[in-house]
Amino acid sequence: MNNLPSDFAHPGGFVESYMNYVNETAVCEQPLFALASALALAGTLYGQHFQTVDGQRTNLFCMAVGYTSCGKGHPLAMLSRVLDDCGATYLRLGQVTSDSAIEWALKQQSRFCFLIDEAGHYFSGVSDSVAASSAQHAIKPALLELWSAAGGSWKGKQRVPRDGKSEQPPIVVRNPHLCLYATTQPQILFESLSRNDLRDGWLPRNLFFISKTRPKPVAKPITPIPNDVRLEVLRWKNAPEGVITVPITPEANAIFNDFTDQIYKKMMIADKTGDETNYLYGKARENAGRMALILAVSRRGTDAVIGTEEAQYATKLVHYLINEMIRVVRENVSESPAEKDKKRILQIIAQTGGAGILKGELTRRTQFIRRALRDEYIQDLVESGEIMATSASNGGERYRICDIV
Repeated sequence: MNNLPSDFAHPGGFVESYMNYVNETAVCEQPLFALASALALAGTLYGQHFQTVDGQRTNLFCMAVGYTSCGKGHPLAMLSRVLDDCGATYLRLGQVTSDSAIEWALKQQSRFCFLIDEAGHYFSGVSDSVAASSAQHAIKPALLELWSAAGGSWKGKQRVPRDGKSEQPPIVVRNPHLCLYATTQPQILFESLSRNDLRDGWLPRNLFFISKTRPKPVAKPITPIPNDVRLEVLRWKNAPEGVITVPITPEANAIFNDFTDQIYKKMMIADKTGDETNYLYGKARENAGRMALILAVSRRGTDAVIGTEEAQYATKLVHYLINEMIRVVRENVSESPAEKDKKRILQIIAQTGGAGILKGELTRRTQFIRRALRDEYIQDLVESGEIMATSASNGGERYRICDIV
């Protein structure tokens, strides 16, 4: 079951070779996740060595979102395995519990691929509401800054001397480069998100690769790393310092300009209508530029040029991923606990299709909501025309999603 649209099946070069290797060794094949891990790995390897003409680097934040046991863990495991087998374990950064840990790691080495399993739990733990008084509270702001700091410098937090006298200057990291590859289950991730994540720029910085498929497991051997994949990792894991500015053709530049125009219109709509989901496009141009840079280097190395193929692939993929995430955010991200509970009720009813759901069954599946509140929310949804209530044969009520929704 292929969840990767045909437009994105052939990114070319190292990215495609590595993606194919992940797919060929996967018990549950998830090509979309394999692509995400390939972009994160390539972005890490090429970090600090290439930039676009407008200064974009190759650092991407990629999240694989899929059902439990659907195969999302394999690309994460293979990413670790390939780096380990190629003597590049030092390029992996595990889960950290504070921004101080990130500062310390980047001080030792300024290039990492940040790997997070079950990121929904992790980012729920560092959300504003949960971690407001803990060391975890500063993790997300640090990641926000690091996404934009590649190619420049990043200044850690200013520490207050314990004795009030000794100086403790903040850590300054030159040319930091942090890519991210994370996995999570849909509901866990979405329950950890709020509209503040749209407003503060966290969601727009991430590329969410969302799979709705559950492939049937097929036993496969873990074969040796392909020679071209191994050579590319070995080539760039300890490459000498120096940054190459990759040129862009006029045709590719025109594609990016058109993409920028589309994004600008969507952002203007968001400003005028208050439709905050369009803010997911806020970093689309930068993410597309970074992805095109990765593809160009993946295909042609130090002779890379961003051409029409790279520009079209990157803009189309970023647009596709954002559109998928907009749909998910509209269905799941809420302003308040009440809005979140109402959306959960709607999801449960929608899953029953045209048959609808009996009130008793809906009650059983929403026991996390107090009875009085549940009845109030259902009544609100009926009065707003989002669901309809009809009499059931057992004398109770049956709820269905209204056709106009």
